Formats: sequence, structure tokens, C-alpha cells
Amino acid sequence: MKSTFFNSSPVSGGKSFLSQIRSAIVQPLVIIAVSTIVAIGGCATNLATGERHLNFTSEAQEISIGQQADQEVSASLGLYPDESLQQYIQQLGAKIAATTERPNLPWTFRVVDDPVVNAFALPGGFIYVTRGILTHLDNEAELAGVLGHEIGHVTAQHSVHRMATQQLSQLGLGVGMILVPQLQRYADIASAGLGLLFLKFSRDDESQADALGVRYMSKAGSDPQQLSSVMTMLERVSQVGGGDAGRVPEWLATHPTPANRKEHIAELISALNSNTSGGTVNRESFLRQIDGMVYGVNPREGFFKSNTFYQPDMKFRFDFPVGWKTINQKQSVLAVSPEEDAILVITLSNKKSANEAANEFFTQQGLTAQRYSGGSASINGLSSSSGGFTAPTEQGVVQGFATFIDYNGNVYQLLGYTSQTRWSKYEQGIVQSIRSFNRLTDSRMLSVQPQHIKIVTIDRNMSLEEFNRRYPSDISLEVLALINKVELNGQLQKGQKVKRIVGEKFE
Repeated sequence: MKSTFFNSSPVSGGKSFLSQIRSAIVQPLVIIAVSTIVAIGGCATNLATGERHLNFTSEAQEISIGQQADQEVSASLGLYPDESLQQYIQQLGAKIAATTERPNLPWTFRVVDDPVVNAFALPGGFIYVTRGILTHLDNEAELAGVLGHEIGHVTAQHSVHRMATQQLSQLGLGVGMILVPQLQRYADIASAGLGLLFLKFSRDDESQADALGVRYMSKAGSDPQQLSSVMTMLERVSQVGGGDAGRVPEWLATHPTPANRKEHIAELISALNSNTSGGTVNRESFLRQIDGMVYGVNPREGFFKSNTFYQPDMKFRFDFPVGWKTINQKQSVLAVSPEEDAILVITLSNKKSANEAANEFFTQQGLTAQRYSGGSASINGLSSSSGGFTAPTEQGVVQGFATFIDYNGNVYQLLGYTSQTRWSKYEQGIVQSIRSFNRLTDSRMLSVQPQHIKIVTIDRNMSLEEFNRRYPSDISLEVLALINKVELNGQLQKGQKVKRIVGEKFE
């Protein structure tokens, strides 16, 4: 408890007891858009692209959608807690945005506390980069290229156009299925966790955003050649994949390959009328900003070992069903079944006791409680209240089990559910997992600390392998080469600034 590069990643939700569940996972922006798009619209010419598109959304509505989503992204994914780094990103992004056809949008640039190599844009001028992509970038111009690309998605209104043309799918536990309003929140989580309704950009959108990114970063004075270097990095991240390098970006399934994008970017640069060879790179200033930044997963916010989740700050552990896909977010931790037809989620309640939280849940209108008497029980010596439930939906009856536990000053909500027809298949595993909630007492797990990036200025020429012997990092040599953009047999020059990773790897 505590996100796809060059893609949209929107959210929705509220602040009440049950709506906190919804805001725990990034929600599809299309959910927000459906409630705000005006029913009357038409074609409009885009200033950035010169193209005409179907558009149901005014600029004021576009900004409103982005503002609402921005609040939920910040709450759900979390912002990286480094004010200096956040200001640096904001200032650089604002400088680039000022060169665009939409300089008066409320441009906002943020660093998300996520190790995945990713960046994404929301309508209205809200741009995010992960600390994972910052780890793999080498200079400020590369960062400007990433920001310029995402700005291009906004100025070209790609999300707005998708909202006007893309029909919602409703699959499995999809949005709109649950009739009981409170349980609708949980259905939204299932949809987000399963990735059923994420709004995708087309290959043409991505190519157009690359073209706009080159235009904007060049106007802002950054070397546009560095966007091509970003594509080289993405190729290498994709080849290494997983492990220390971070998860392979999901956009690879639907977006142009980095190699093709490099060719396109080279063509765009050669077609520019102005001389682009004199653009700034600013490597040292960029490296100063990321010196000391957390690397990889921050175990203080919870981590998995096999199917077991450990939360050292909150001092609990939990065993999810074996084989389920697990997801850890700032406000929740959850798992979905291999068939993607059942979900199990842990969140915090804002009630003062497990009994109070359980009473509110089981007395919801439209929900039928089963085996719930309102009394207290014990799970591993912790005070708890539990019960089963059913709820009618448009596609059948949902059945599940909910438990509320008092522990260490918090009230935990544990909820598992599926369709009533599948409940017998999942009941034993869900209930068994819920009853595994327990105190974390393993001193090694409790004391685990994150790794950090350390910038080293070397005092003589040396190979990467020699650098790793002299300044050891607890990552593979292949990943060390990747984050420093050198080959495995590459040579480092005297005075060069090189990234190393300090701290013990916790896996």
C-alpha cells in the first residue's frame, strides 16, 4: 500500500469511506469523461495539427476533466517527495509548454513515485513522468523530449478525440455492472486492475506526438536529437525487461517500435527549417537533480515475495492466493484471479473501529449480508468483524466476503468477491487469504530500506566493469550499463559522471 510510457492514465473517485477504495487505483479517464462530455458537439480544427476532429468537449471541460483526474493520480500513485526535483520538472515543462499553440492551459508537471519506465498526459495540460524513467534518462534534453511528446498529446487533444470516438467496453466485472452504488466502487477497481478500459493512443497519435515533441523542444532550445536517444533507451529497456530494469512498458503492445520512431524523429529533425545542432543538453544539471533519488521499488511502501505482501511501515503481512496477479498502490493493495473474474483488495477505513466499519458496509441499501451478526471475532489475535454478502447487478448477482480488522491504530478493510456463479470456486481461497492477515515481526522485513541513485565523478579512465568493482552496485552489470547508456564492455572517461546504485537489494 502506499503505472505505460507515452500513454494516457486517468482516474476517478471520491472521498467517502467506500469511495476511498475507488481512488486507490488509477481509473480510466473515460469514466470521468462520460459524465462530463456535452451531448452536443461537432468538428473543430486543432491549432497544433491543423486537422479537423469530432469534439464534444470544450476547453473548459477538458481542463476540468484533467483537474479532477490530477487529484486522483496524485492520491493514487503518489508524487515523489522531493520538492527540488518537482520544481525542476515544473520549470522545464512550463518553458516548453510556453512555445506551444496552447500556452494558456494550466500546465502542470509532476514526478510520480513509481519505478516503472513511463510518462503520461491528461487532458488540460497535466503531465507526469515516473522516477523510473528519470533513472534511465541521461540529460535534460532527453527529459525535454519526453515532456515535449506528452505536451504534444495535450495540444493535439488526443484524449479528447478518443473520448469522442471510442465506445466503452463492459467486460467481466466492468464499469456500470454493479447496481449497488457503494459496490460500484469495487467494480471500478476490478476494471482498472484488469486493464479493461484504459484509453489507448493510436500509432498515428504517437507519431504525431513525436513530431510535436521535436517541434516544441527545439523551440525551447533543447537538442531534439536527444529524443532519438530516448528511443534507444526504450529499446534497451524492452530487451532487458523485468528485474532491476523495471517492468517492460505496456505501450509496446500498441505503439510504434522505438526503432521505427527513431527513423521518424530523424526525418522530423532534418525537415526543420532552423539549425538544431546548437540545442542544449545539460547533462550535469540533470544528474544533480536525480542524485539520491530512490531506485526501483521502495520496500517501505510494501513489497511482494512470491504471493506474500509485506508492509514494514504498517507492520503487517498478508498471503494472497497463489497465482493471482498482485498490484500495490498508495492507498490499496489488491490481486485479481488468473481468469480475471475475481478480486481481493486491502484498503484502510476512515472509521474508528472494525465494528463501526463493518456495520456501515453490511447495512448498505441493496446489499444482503450473510453470516454477519455485528459482533467481534479474532484473526490471529486481532479484533475483527467479518461476513459474506450478495448484491444484485445488471449481469447477475455478485457474491463475496468482507472483513474489517483493528490493528496498530488503523482499521483495515479486506474484501474479496466474484459473480455468484463462481463464488464456490473462489470462496475457500479468498477466505483463507483474508484470515492470513497478521502482524509483521520479521526484523529483516521490518528494517528493509530502499536503494538510491548515487552520482560518482570518476578520477581516471576505466571500464564499466572496473567502475563496478570500485563503486559496487547491487544490480546486474547489464542493468548498470543500461541506466548509464554504455555498453557492457564500454569505457568511461576521467571526469565523467556515472550512476551507481547504493543500498542492499531487498528481494
